Amino acid sequence: MPFNSVIGQELAVDLLKRSISDGRLAHAYLFIGPEGTGKSLLARIFAQALNCENKGADPCGECVSCRKIEGGIHPDVVAVVPEGKSVQIGIEPVRRMEASMSLKPYEGRTKVFIVDGADRMTEEAANSLLKTLEEPPKDTVMVLLASNMFKLQPTIVSRCQKVLFHPLGERSIMKELIERYGLDEKRALCVSRFSEGRLGKAVEVLEGELLEGRDRIVGDFLSPKQPGYEDTWLYGEPREKVNEALNTLAVYYRDLLVFKLSRDQGLLVNLDRAIDIAHDAEKFTADKLEGILDAIAAAQDEIKRNSNIKISLSCMRLNIT
Repeated sequence: MPFNSVIGQELAVDLLKRSISDGRLAHAYLFIGPEGTGKSLLARIFAQALNCENKGADPCGECVSCRKIEGGIHPDVVAVVPEGKSVQIGIEPVRRMEASMSLKPYEGRTKVFIVDGADRMTEEAANSLLKTLEEPPKDTVMVLLASNMFKLQPTIVSRCQKVLFHPLGERSIMKELIERYGLDEKRALCVSRFSEGRLGKAVEVLEGELLEGRDRIVGDFLSPKQPGYEDTWLYGEPREKVNEALNTLAVYYRDLLVFKLSRDQGLLVNLDRAIDIAHDAEKFTADKLEGILDAIAAAQDEIKRNSNIKISLSCMRLNIT
C-alpha cells in the first residue's frame, strides 16, 4: 500500500519518506492527532516501507513482506494494544515487546513496534517503555500512536520524533467519500459534517453504527420518560465510549442552539436530522440549551476525572430535564 493511501496528511507522509530516503531513521516516532485521521494506517505503511523487499521509499504492497504486514502476520512488525476489556495498555504487553526487541529481525530488515494508544498506558508500563527509549535496540523502530500528547510523560515525548496529524477539511472528506464510496454530494456533506474532520469516523458513519448510537442517545434524552426511568445502557460501557456518546449528544444540542439562533439548516452538523432539529429546537429557550451544553460538558469532565459514571449521568439528566 503506497504512502498516498493516507489522505490529507502530506506533511506527516513527507517526513517519513524523507527519513527513509535519507537513511536517517529515528529510533522512535510519536504520531499525534485525533482518532480516525490515519495514524494506524500510516504506521502500517511505514512498517511496510522499512521492510519492503523492493527497498524503495514507497512500499510495493505486493511482495511477501508487504502482504504479511498488511495481514498482520509479519513476525517483525508487532502491534501493542490494550488487552481484554481494559482500555489501558498494562505492563505485560510492554514487557513482551521489550523481550522481543532484544532479538534480531526474523524475516525483515527492521523490527517495528506499533503502540496503539500510547497515551493510555499505565504508569508502570510508561516507566518501563521510557527505559527502552533511553537505550533503543539496533534495527528497531517504535511508533507510538496517541490522541493526547499531554497524557504522555514529557520524557517519553522528548525522546520521540513527533509527527502531527490534523483533522481533514470538509471538502477533502467529501471528495474521498464521493470518489471512493460513490456517495452523492448531499450525502457526502452530511457524513463529512458528522465526522468532525476524521475520515475514519466518516467510514464508521457509513457503516451505520455511529448514527444508530446518536439516534439512541438523542432519543433517550429528548423523549419523555416514565417515573423511575434510568438510562442504564451507558453504565457498563468504558469511559471513552461514554464520553464519545456525550460528545455526540452535545453536538446535537449544539445544533438545536444554532438553529434556534440562526434558522439556518446549512450550519447544522446533523444535516440528516434537520427536520427533527427544527422541531426539537422549539421545545427550548436559547438559555436552556446553553445550560444543557454546560451540564453535558460538566459530566464529561467528571467522567474524565474517574468519577462514578452513574452519578455523573444522573446529575446531568437532572440539569437537562
